[in-house]
Amino acid sequence: MNQITTLSRAIAIAFSSLIAISALSGCGSSDDRKTSATETDDGHDHDDHGSTAVTDEIDQGRLFMTAKDDSQAYVYSLAQNKVIQTLPLTGPIDAIKTSPNANYAVVMDRTNNTVNFYHSGLDIENHGDHDHPYARDVTKMPLQLNYTRPVHFQTFGEQAGLFFDGLGAEGNPIENPVQEAGFALVTDTDIADGKLPYQKLNTNIHGTAEPRGDYVIASQRYQTTGSSLADTLSVFKQHGDHYHISQTFDTKCMGLHGSGSVTDYSVFACSDGVLSVKQTEDTFSAEKITYPISLTNMQCDGASSPARIGSFITNHHHDYVIGTACGQPYHVDPISKNITPIVWTTDSSRRVVSYDFDAHGEHLMLLDDTGKLYILDTEQNYKQTAVLDIFPNGLAEDGVPEFIANPNTEVVYMMDSSNKQIIEIDPDDGEIESKITLNFTPSQLAWFGIKAEHDDEHSH
Repeated sequence: MNQITTLSRAIAIAFSSLIAISALSGCGSSDDRKTSATETDDGHDHDDHGSTAVTDEIDQGRLFMTAKDDSQAYVYSLAQNKVIQTLPLTGPIDAIKTSPNANYAVVMDRTNNTVNFYHSGLDIENHGDHDHPYARDVTKMPLQLNYTRPVHFQTFGEQAGLFFDGLGAEGNPIENPVQEAGFALVTDTDIADGKLPYQKLNTNIHGTAEPRGDYVIASQRYQTTGSSLADTLSVFKQHGDHYHISQTFDTKCMGLHGSGSVTDYSVFACSDGVLSVKQTEDTFSAEKITYPISLTNMQCDGASSPARIGSFITNHHHDYVIGTACGQPYHVDPISKNITPIVWTTDSSRRVVSYDFDAHGEHLMLLDDTGKLYILDTEQNYKQTAVLDIFPNGLAEDGVPEFIANPNTEVVYMMDSSNKQIIEIDPDDGEIESKITLNFTPSQLAWFGIKAEHDDEHSH
């Protein structure tokens, strides 16, 4: 959550060139498949009609993991309770995300500036009068993205915006960057087809892109130097395989870092408040929601500027978002235009270091700086339902684990790299369900597979 100094306004007009990403050849051969995914006693891939093994595989999904200081990925079957496959990697992996419909693991390597996509191997094919389930090996897709510094991956509905920061010259001037920023629109269908639309921006930006149907709201940098954080938001409209800028908002968002989308709104965290963008069909309007004094008066460790929100979490069951400032959670409602603190502990010295909803948004999960997990009921004004000592020996120094929710079983996974294990949490019961023991130190983790349809599922 870097802060910036607002400089005098400079007027710059950026004309964005439009590029379509094409599939690269030779990246998804059968050599990538090391072991059979689901096997019968005779050792063959088990994809028979009505197979209990295949059904269990699809019902629970799989985990895609990387190991610290290792050059391969691991596929863990939740149904078989074991690693069923390894795949070679081309470089260090900085992040793994799940594609919008969960069929793919999206694997980001910022050292080599690549993004690769791995299909879960789980599929259900329509065979006319019946569906045929398959549980095959995970495969690397031919599609590969090669744009500079893939960072933020923002999912909304069946789309995701993948933002590439680019690379700035010394001092981050707006003119003549080493590599401009840009964003790709990611859908599972386009991954399968091997081609994603890509939009190059005017300069390098540590930014974000929020997809909204035919539109993407993306950050721009027209005024800020010294920092790569954005200061402006533009609406891009898709025209086939490319985009045009349809609108740039006059209301600035200096120091932009953090975004999220719910129902009719996308929100962006700025140094002086939250810029809320409302979509009404093809019309967009922006309004700044100022931070409450209780937020800006907080003293963050080592920060000289006023406190601000720097990230958000969302869930499609809610029309609000949750953000954190100085390690304290806030309920941000773009409809009522209110930002209110969430009471989660009586110890004012504690800080939230990782947070997320469970799969259905019924619980807010907060991991504090001592390794304790607080589970709050979102339907009961964030009433505390459990406190779990997830990491009794404290958090590892090499990174804070994320919450990975299984949309089918509602189990939540957290990496415990110090003990070479994955912790499985049941938010409903408020307890640790089990632990997955590994023979390697996990570094990145994602769930992928086929999302089950639930009666309470809905989209906006």
